[in-house]
Amino acid sequence: MTPESVPKRRTNVRARKFRGQLLVSINEEMFELSDSAAFIYRGINGRRSVREIGVLLAEKYAIPVDAAVGDVAELLDALARSDILEMSG
Repeated sequence: MTPESVPKRRTNVRARKFRGQLLVSINEEMFELSDSAAFIYRGINGRRSVREIGVLLAEKYAIPVDAAVGDVAELLDALARSDILEMSG
């Protein structure tokens, strides 16, 4: 995965808000996303790159862009390994 990679949500993943937290699930596996992870997940639209989502995260949380891009890449890598999303590029 590179900063130019583009994440795409898988169509068989379900997402819903429950008690203020975003839950995403595939098959029998479920993940509860923190507020920042939910912000990143909601930023996935099939066109934005890892870097572009990182810039949005940096703006929202007033953190350095490089750190935000690294955080985004780390989360997206974990979600891709769990088949929650797929990466192109």
